Amino acid sequence: MSSSGGAFRLLCIFLRFAAVAMAMVLAMVLGVSGPAQSQERIVTNAVMDEDDKRENYPYILLHEAMERTVADYGAYEIVPYGLLLQRQRALIELERGTLDVFSTATQPAWEERLRTVRIPLRKGILGYRLFLIHKDRQPVFSDIREIDLLRQMRLGSGAQWSITKVFDQLGFKIVRINSYEALFRALIAGRFDYFPRGVNEIFHEYDGRTEKLPEMAIEADLALYMPLPTYFFVAPGRERLEQRLTAGLEMMVADGSFEDLFLKHHGPSLKKARLAHRRIFRLENPDLSTETPLERPELWYAPQ
Repeated sequence: MSSSGGAFRLLCIFLRFAAVAMAMVLAMVLGVSGPAQSQERIVTNAVMDEDDKRENYPYILLHEAMERTVADYGAYEIVPYGLLLQRQRALIELERGTLDVFSTATQPAWEERLRTVRIPLRKGILGYRLFLIHKDRQPVFSDIREIDLLRQMRLGSGAQWSITKVFDQLGFKIVRINSYEALFRALIAGRFDYFPRGVNEIFHEYDGRTEKLPEMAIEADLALYMPLPTYFFVAPGRERLEQRLTAGLEMMVADGSFEDLFLKHHGPSLKKARLAHRRIFRLENPDLSTETPLERPELWYAPQ
């Protein structure tokens, strides 16, 4: 065998090994980057305050709805937004596409400008409102038999909240405050008479602040109700995500897991609320869309 023939064979062997090595490298690269590139990334609400657990339940629902639809829509990754956003800022970020989905109580502007997944995430219980009050004021509230007496009292509410605008339209005297935490302090300071809270919110809020605000109490006899659904709102450019969330939630409603998850998270609060034993003043919601699924009783909570 000539030296040139041996060198040629060695070169062929080298090139063959090099080709195999290159194929392995490409396979490894594609094996890692392929799924990551096809994985759907979902940026959603952040919870930055340990005392504020209101977004835990929607976050779990979001995960479950996405998980149910993996076979049809593919893998996903849920990423909490880096900052705690006020409503108006969240609307802007959704329209920009830097935020993909946000759970909140409905407002006409949100339904007009964003994609709306019309399944009430909390079965409308945000519309059942109990009151945080100063404990010395309980006798005043116990004597109330007419809604007009409540309208004459000062009601504290968040400046950007959906329900604040509705209360205003219904003739309540409102003290608007931007900061969520400042509302509790303002109540005890006497800036307003009562602070209506959803039954899914009030007990955790009270338990988490009773040591710092021992004068605060949960009013014992009354409640307000108006239809007020909490929805997933989706960025305008994410039609496929809207379809995916709708499909996933409908699957959960159909197999009963939506109801199970709802009761797991809200059952204890609903039991404490004793809604069937309170005087409930029922109000219209003038901002409610005609597309609200009121014709589907399985999507709404009814006190028993």
